[in-house]
Amino acid sequence: MADPSETTQVSHETAVLEREELLTAVRALATQVGELQEELHTLRTQARALPAEDGERPGWEERVPTPLQSAPWVRSLDSPKLRRAAIPWLLLEILFLVAVAVLAVVADFSAPAAIVVIVAAWLLVALAEWTNARAARRDAAILYDYIAPGAAMFPDDPSWFDPPSERTAQEISHERETTAARLPPPAD
Repeated sequence: MADPSETTQVSHETAVLEREELLTAVRALATQVGELQEELHTLRTQARALPAEDGERPGWEERVPTPLQSAPWVRSLDSPKLRRAAIPWLLLEILFLVAVAVLAVVADFSAPAAIVVIVAAWLLVALAEWTNARAARRDAAILYDYIAPGAAMFPDDPSWFDPPSERTAQEISHERETTAARLPPPAD
């Protein structure tokens, strides 16, 4: 058993002092929270611009913004191809035909020979137009034509393509049935 002289006596004075220190700290914290709330309220009610570039920075701008990452399937797509420059083909064709006509006159061709050269130039322009139109149609067909992926899954049954069989009003009238809408019979 412990000697009674060795036991420490707890004084109530230290507990009171600790309680008073704690109350003082809580009151100081409460006043700081109140001041921060007032400051926040004044900041929210002010309508002012963002701080200047050379002004003091609060620190939240210090981090480097992270670039937005797109989804993996977006990154797997091919980037768009560069478009060719728009060429005024009609203007070039007209200038070509005028140049051929001027050269035919400057070269002192006879009238029938000049006409033949100009018609040949016109046929060359028409052939170029036809070739370009055909290539454009082919490209459009490749890009926009719909190819049914499941077409081979359907059986070769012609009934798939027949219109649905319905009874017409004439067939019903021959059988002495009425085509007017009727209510269902009353429930028992």
